[in-house]
Amino acid sequence: MMSPKTLCCCLDLLREDYPHWDAPAKRFENAYPRTPYTILVSTLLSFQTRDEVTVEAAKRLFTLAQTPREMVELSESRIAEAIYPVGFWRKKAASILRVSRILLERHGGEVPDTLEALTAIPGIGPKTAKIVLERAFGASVVAVDTHVHRILNLWGAVQTRTPEETDRELERLLPEKERRGINKLLVSFGQTICRPRKRRCAICPVRECCPAVDHNRV
Repeated sequence: MMSPKTLCCCLDLLREDYPHWDAPAKRFENAYPRTPYTILVSTLLSFQTRDEVTVEAAKRLFTLAQTPREMVELSESRIAEAIYPVGFWRKKAASILRVSRILLERHGGEVPDTLEALTAIPGIGPKTAKIVLERAFGASVVAVDTHVHRILNLWGAVQTRTPEETDRELERLLPEKERRGINKLLVSFGQTICRPRKRRCAICPVRECCPAVDHNRV
């Protein structure tokens, strides 16, 4: 098993290398104005959709509306047209409208900054809420998706069967300050270097401490 200390060292090495990666997940950073609301909406768009598709759909949508008040002025069909072809685009259009109305009714048009308040909104689950908290508010939380779950098990940092189990293990293993930004970091790493297929171990910044590397082939 990789120790928590080694895990923290590996994360630091990835942070140093991060600026050099051309990861689809990084394209959100400059694609449109980043506010808690646009981050929330783009996260809702992203599930079961490639980042390359999501970022273009988000850009089209945010040329029409960038706040809950502007969004509710659009019809569901107009939103659906803008976000096509993201996965489940019709359902996501309806969800974006519903979430926008609730933000106006319950929160004065602002995105709440707590896990409890976010997950109380229908259509926002814990993973969505944690991504928003991490990326919009800089919270020390980890949104564990398939990349995060896969890579941490590959390293031997955890031995878990589901992302939910990985989430709980990370809360136990890492101090709060080390959790900040892990989702974006490991997703980008998983898209560019530690890919699900054809891992690029020869250029991996953590190859010396990764048990999955075949050093005879690197």
